Amino acid sequence: MQVTEITYKHILYTTEFSETWKEVFSHALGIAKQYKAKLTFLYVLNTELIDLLTFDVGLERLPSIDKKFTEAKDFTTNTRKKIVKKITDAFGKDCVKDIDILVERGNPVKIILNVAEEKECDLIVMGFKGKTALEDHTIGSTVNRVLHRSKLPVLVIHNI
Repeated sequence: MQVTEITYKHILYTTEFSETWKEVFSHALGIAKQYKAKLTFLYVLNTELIDLLTFDVGLERLPSIDKKFTEAKDFTTNTRKKIVKKITDAFGKDCVKDIDILVERGNPVKIILNVAEEKECDLIVMGFKGKTALEDHTIGSTVNRVLHRSKLPVLVIHNI
């Protein structure tokens, strides 16, 4: 069997900003530099429950749900700036100039897979931290569902 040369042109890094996000991002950044690949940084605000209540179930919008949508929109607008600050504080200003930073709302698994397809990514990089015995034997639901549904390789970096 002949070994195929692996190359990456576009890497998708996604995070929930757990305590190990910097270490996992370092891996994604290092791989992108090694392969001279584009890097997209994706943060997804999970609005799955709001979407389910208003659209899938067909409930009328309550004022509290309208407030949640407004908060989500404001969150999306402000979050990109906060992400840029987090990255520059941790890795320096030069780090963000070549990174595409996206903030999306919705079902995290669907968004991750859709962005990976739309951006024609070759690799998805995600982190996972298990601390209890149960968590050490199971993978988080988002990571697990991305692993099972992705057509791309998924690099899961565990417990750094």
